Parts: sequence; C-alpha cells; structure tokens
Amino acid sequence: MKRIVLIGYGAIAHMVCDQLERHTDRVRIAGVLVRQGREAEAGAGLGADTRVITDMADIARIAPNLVVECAGQGAVEQYAEDVLLAGIDLMVISTGALADDGTRARLMAAAERTGARIILPSGAVAGIDGLMAHRIGGLKSVRYTSTKPPYAWKGTPADDAFDLDGITERTVIFTGPAHEAARRYPKNANLAATVALAGLGMEKTEIQLVADPAVAPNNVGRIDAEGTYGTLTVECRGLPAPSNPKTSATTALSVVHAILKGTGAIVM
Repeated sequence: MKRIVLIGYGAIAHMVCDQLERHTDRVRIAGVLVRQGREAEAGAGLGADTRVITDMADIARIAPNLVVECAGQGAVEQYAEDVLLAGIDLMVISTGALADDGTRARLMAAAERTGARIILPSGAVAGIDGLMAHRIGGLKSVRYTSTKPPYAWKGTPADDAFDLDGITERTVIFTGPAHEAARRYPKNANLAATVALAGLGMEKTEIQLVADPAVAPNNVGRIDAEGTYGTLTVECRGLPAPSNPKTSATTALSVVHAILKGTGAIVM
C-alpha cells in the first residue's frame, strides 16, 4: 500500500482526500502538513488514521512513499529540497516554482543525490503525454493558452492593468515566455511551467493568458504544438475548484490519478 503525506490542506488537498477515500485499499493518507495554528482545523476534517503535522521532522518520522505538495510555490521553496534529500519522492502541483532556473537545478541535484523523484501531474490540461512524444521527435513550437472568466484573474497583475469587472469579450491579459507567466501569475499559471518542462523549455514556450466571460464557469487550457512528425492541439474545459476559482477541479483529479498510477494491474 502506498503511504502519502500531503503538504497543505486547502481546496486541492480537500478534493484529493475526498477522492482517495474511495481507494483506501491502495493508498493511505498517513499525514497532512499544515502551518502551526491550523492543526485543529485540519484535524476536524481528517480521519483518525491521518496525523496532522507541522514540520519536516514529522514527515521524516512518518516515512511515506510519497509527499504531495498542495500548498503553493512557497511550499515548494520551503520543503521540497528537504523531502528529496530525505530520499522521498515528491509530487509538485505548484510547478511554477520550477520556472526559476536556480530552484529547478537545486531540486534536481537533491533528487539525483538520493535517487528520489520529482513527479509532476498533468494538472488541468490534457495532452502532456503527446507533447512529450513530439519532443522526442523534435518540436518546432509550443503555445499554451489559459482562458478563465475575468473574476478568476482577481488579485493578479491583471487586476491592476485591466478593469476585470468591465470585460465583456475575450481579452488577452498576458503573452510571453513560460518563466515570466509562472512568476507573475503564481496562482493561475503553474501549467505554463508544466507545459514548458514537457516541451520546449521556459524560454521557448509561449504562454497566453486570457480573460473571457464567455467561458464561465469553466477554466480552459489549450496546447498548440508543431513538431517534425505532426501537430498537437488539445483543449480541456473544466469547472473550477469549489472554493478557488483560480484553480480547476481537474487539477485535484489529476493528482489523484498520479498518486494511484502504478497501484493497479494496468498502468496508463
């Protein structure tokens, strides 16, 4: 049985826990790490077999097979290297943290030192497997477009540059390389880094962020890629997480799929 620890207990972690309740024969949530002061709140929503913990030493004592980050780019900076240096596989949801060359190099070095793996779920977009296949054959161009209702861009740089409440038609709020999108929109554009890592890298992957009231209530992710052996166009429409319009619920489902992967007789 796979034993996991979650870092964070927000919208995504709640959905992951709920979905994994159906698979207790294959996965056990051994612990959930939260900030000090939130232990009682988290404990109220978790089963008696799940420990609520507050630091890396507690993770080491639980000795899980896998740690799953569900708490944002800051949590990657704070915990990822220590998890990998402890020889524990780490699943990273907030992949925008890896857009920083220094952070990515440091975590890769830690993983290589111990043999631990950095696992990236596909998130709220389809086609990552196809994109990586085209990368092997040779990629010429990759664009990732993230389209969300205007209210989903509240609290981001777009809030200062645009009248989000007044947008009535499709409006491009950002165009640029993946590393810049992930840095400027850390809660909205983690998939920019995921697509970049699967394809042409942080500099050569073009990202377009769009506010469009017509897609509500969905968030829409689209990959357009051209390679030596063909093209790839994939679009995924998904409802936002119940308590966070910036994040698609599909993100949590992709995490559950990635956790369960390898626990059954057929692996896909």
